[in-house]
Amino acid sequence: MIDNTNEVYKLCMRKETEQFIIYYTQADKTCIDKVLHILEENYSRITDKFNQKLQEKLTIEIHSEHKELLKALGFPNAPKWVRGGIGVGKILIASPLNPPYGSDFDGVVKTAVHEFIHIIVNKINSNIPRWLNEGIASYEAKDNNENWIRKTIINGLQSNSIPTFKDLDTGEDFETFFKRDGYQYAYTIVESLVQEFGYDKLNDFVKTPNDYLNVFGLTEIQLQDKWMEFIRRTYQ
Repeated sequence: MIDNTNEVYKLCMRKETEQFIIYYTQADKTCIDKVLHILEENYSRITDKFNQKLQEKLTIEIHSEHKELLKALGFPNAPKWVRGGIGVGKILIASPLNPPYGSDFDGVVKTAVHEFIHIIVNKINSNIPRWLNEGIASYEAKDNNENWIRKTIINGLQSNSIPTFKDLDTGEDFETFFKRDGYQYAYTIVESLVQEFGYDKLNDFVKTPNDYLNVFGLTEIQLQDKWMEFIRRTYQ
């Protein structure tokens, strides 16, 4: 009798495109083309907007088991909603066929784009506020449900509990960021920056995220007020 109880979990399958190399298990074979297609489809759009390109093919890992994803990310006790992250020179995401709590197939597929955007933005400046980094990735990838974002913003406006930029700059603490509805609010901050100022200013801000006056001609408080006006006008 063969004992398979200690069989090692491996990403034993591999597929390659022009810009990406993806590793996965047999369980995810049917979704790989979809993930690679959306990455290649978004590659030029993202790299052109932020004027950065990959110097070599980027590795993607898809983990069919959520617990294995969390272990690979180095956070084995991370929350059940975590869909992906960045390792050393690679992207790791959950399986679109086995989406984490609160997500679905499309959301997980777009998580690959979300993490790719982090890679590109970090090439410009890896030391930016969490809300700016997550806001850019969320806004460009559109990996979160629009109704979820809208409901959060409306509730925040009605209860007068909109966070400040500093409230959303939680550093490495992604769990507190999530609990403060950071993904939803950060999405709308970047949405407002793009619509009010354009991508050239957004890129300048990524390079110098503390230089509000030189980039926008506004103080941090004035920019927050401008964002508040934007979400009242757009979401209420």
